[in-house]
Amino acid sequence: MMTQRKWIPAVINMLEKCGMRSVDIERRLQERFRHAPSARSITAALNGDSRFMQIGEAHNCSLFKQKSHKVKVWGLRGTKYSEADPYERQ
Repeated sequence: MMTQRKWIPAVINMLEKCGMRSVDIERRLQERFRHAPSARSITAALNGDSRFMQIGEAHNCSLFKQKSHKVKVWGLRGTKYSEADPYERQ
């Protein structure tokens, strides 16, 4: 059975304004959906969907963790974004 991703239209709406890191997408979806996907699940789903493209990588730092790691920055295919945070649409 194929998994329904009812959150994809919400992500498209978010990315129409600016590019976002997968962890920021996760945080926004948690506010809107009861069972929001993790940042890893979001990355896997967007990576397999031709409407989205990876526009870069950014560090994810936390006050609670010693190590930072890189996360993907996502945008809509065919849309130009600035290369630095906040990845605004041009």
